[in-house]
Amino acid sequence: MNDRVLRVALILVSLAGIAVSGYLTYVHYEPKALICTGSGGCEAVQDSSYAVLIGIPVAVLGLGAWIAALALTIWNSELARTLTCALAIGALAFVAYLVILQLFVIDAICIWCMVNDLILVPALTVLAFLRLRTAPDV
Repeated sequence: MNDRVLRVALILVSLAGIAVSGYLTYVHYEPKALICTGSGGCEAVQDSSYAVLIGIPVAVLGLGAWIAALALTIWNSELARTLTCALAIGALAFVAYLVILQLFVIDAICIWCMVNDLILVPALTVLAFLRLRTAPDV
């Protein structure tokens, strides 16, 4: 893949991440707007004490990270590529923690969270590292 394709893919993944985390941020403040499967897992995860970290909703942290990923991709410099990889590694570690919490502590699964944690963040990580290894388009 060339740099342009990887950059477009990163932009699309970042926009999807913004959409998912933006929705999760919205339902954090408007719980009645939550659309979820019948299992009730989304509500349990959203209502858990783990949905807020140092006074900040986890969804807001995710939204900020996705906006940063998009901004770094648009910035398009060598430093931005490196920072995107660093952001992706941090996000991957954090979502591993969140998935473990859902599966083993909260004992409930939020499908919206899992889309972010198991599809979008790993995609961000793979694309960011592929782009770091690809020569920039001139």
